[in-house]
Amino acid sequence: QNTLLTQINTAFSGTTTGIGASLSTLFSDISALSTDPSDSSARQTILSDANALADAFHQGAAALSNASSAANQQVSSTVAQVNELSQQIADLNGQIASGEANGESGGALADQRDELTTQLAQLIGVSTIQTDGTPTLTTTNGSPLVVGDSSYQLQVTTAPDGTAHVMDGQGNDITDELSGGSLGGAIAARDNTLPALAQQLDALASQFAAAMNNAQANGFDLNGNPGAAMFTVPTMGSAAAGITAALTSGSQIAASSDGSSGGSGNVKALLDVQSTSLPCGANPTDSYASLVGNIGFAGSQASSSLAATTSSLQQLTSQQEGESGVSIDEEPSNLIRYQQAYSASARVISTINDIYATLMNMSLGEL
Repeated sequence: QNTLLTQINTAFSGTTTGIGASLSTLFSDISALSTDPSDSSARQTILSDANALADAFHQGAAALSNASSAANQQVSSTVAQVNELSQQIADLNGQIASGEANGESGGALADQRDELTTQLAQLIGVSTIQTDGTPTLTTTNGSPLVVGDSSYQLQVTTAPDGTAHVMDGQGNDITDELSGGSLGGAIAARDNTLPALAQQLDALASQFAAAMNNAQANGFDLNGNPGAAMFTVPTMGSAAAGITAALTSGSQIAASSDGSSGGSGNVKALLDVQSTSLPCGANPTDSYASLVGNIGFAGSQASSSLAATTSSLQQLTSQQEGESGVSIDEEPSNLIRYQQAYSASARVISTINDIYATLMNMSLGEL
């Protein structure tokens, strides 16, 4: 989640480019038109601004769509890795059981199994249940992954909306029940965070376009014709991805309120869109700022959670190594201590041998 949201934040955080900057430029140039509504160059600039704003919406939508596609691909690739690790762990369980039945130690194989289990937990939330000394691994919702020397392979199917869904070994869809690991993170980002952000962006695009089109409809263009729509938004699919500038000529900008070619009475109506609340509850600039804020907040939450989890993992790993690991600094000290203890013991034994020999000699002499 942190990686995906960091990339998105980069796409939306620009101050000189992007939707926010394009909105500001558009309204600034519309304001400049009021000084000379007949200026063809100023009108052409506004038309260019409208196209640039549409392109900025396209780029924002593409950033969210690409992140969603990346998360979707990660779901499929991670399931393949989970299945591979599950099979390896099941194979090790079988080898350990076979070796122990023959009186062999399975310590090395158990260590290898533990390492693979750690790798598995990085991919998917795992619960472990000890059964006669052999761990049974399941997903957090209880779907089996490894039971003894058998692994239960997860499957990936494509839903009607094109997203990858995860099925357990019995064919049940467990996508919404999975959490933890990179798989849980990818699913949460793809199905929750990213759709909410995309919906907010689409609402801004469609509502802004409607407001500008209404303002255009209240006026007349340079040729005295009723104002035509400035933007076109698709009725199906993403509004942000499909918005386009509908005007083909700067002369179509409806600056006049009375049909006169040099009139500027409707410029105010066009400018008022900048400060008037859209149906979403805020004006266009504030609506976009809210979207950027939500992206930043989601990224901050993921980053903070990552930092906290990493810190906790490091502490637990240190505790685990303190119990079962080998310290490079401690072991040489222990070896020296053991060597000194051995030397001391050897001297004690040597002294006892000397005393015993002396006593034996004294006894023999008396005889």
